[in-house]
Amino acid sequence: MPRNKEELASMIAQRDQISFEEAYATVNEAAADMEYAFMCGDLVMVEDILRMDLGLEPDYLDIFIC
Repeated sequence: MPRNKEELASMIAQRDQISFEEAYATVNEAAADMEYAFMCGDLVMVEDILRMDLGLEPDYLDIFIC
């Protein structure tokens, strides 16, 4: 399992056959969206963003928690 956003972006780039830069931008956009949803108290949306935008299970949420 990836330990940080860079490793996650690398995994997604390989999985989706896209550039690292594109995957990293997607990860950062999703992180910003999850932070906003969290600040609004919508924890279900946080999980939905992880699943829908990144195609990941909730297990990967730890990467985004600092």
